[in-house]
Amino acid sequence: MDYLEYLLLGYLIIWPIYIYFTHEKEQQSVIAQPEKRLAVYRLTMLQLWVPVLLLMILVFQEHISMRDIGLQWHWGLANQIAMLGLVLVTGYFFLSLKQLSESPENHQAIRKQLAHIQWLMPTTRKESGYFIFGVSITAGICEELLFRGYLMNMLAEYMPMYGAVIVSSLAFGLPHLYQGAIHILRTALMGVVMALIYLATDSIIIPIVLHAVIDMYSGALAYLVYRAQPSDVFVENT
Repeated sequence: MDYLEYLLLGYLIIWPIYIYFTHEKEQQSVIAQPEKRLAVYRLTMLQLWVPVLLLMILVFQEHISMRDIGLQWHWGLANQIAMLGLVLVTGYFFLSLKQLSESPENHQAIRKQLAHIQWLMPTTRKESGYFIFGVSITAGICEELLFRGYLMNMLAEYMPMYGAVIVSSLAFGLPHLYQGAIHILRTALMGVVMALIYLATDSIIIPIVLHAVIDMYSGALAYLVYRAQPSDVFVENT
């Protein structure tokens, strides 16, 4: 392995450790000063793009190929089915948001579902723009390239594919520990689903787009239920 690859692996190992030691302070800082939420968004995007930059350097230097990380496309049946599924999921999310915007009586139930992560969710138009078009798209591209495209492929050289799927999915879940232990597992399960889609389509494109769409939906959902009374976000957290 090239030294940059060791650096990339080291980054992926150290990143969740860093989050473990800093997330509580970060959360309290945002609760005390909501304007810092944008800084958290920017930092999150930076933390994701730095390792992807290392990965792209490895691709440019031909230590890793585009095919190795799934950056390819096939117009096969699996991809056609996956694209249809993606369109249906996106349509469902759109209709769900439309219904929610017209039915404020459901907002409280959504707020309870988002309680574990409400301090981080957007409450203003500017924050929603950052989250939906910045953080969400960044997460879709970077996390899929890192954990499915790169890490799973690398692990598959040393263990059976099912083991690579499980380990890479757990590695994907760990940086989300700021959401609570149960959500590490939920995120890891999402990682397994993304890995299966990747394996079925032999392309990282659908997982990237689906991941981004899911995160964009979460950000839009949060904005709809928190924009009217953003102060309640901090009341519920204290």
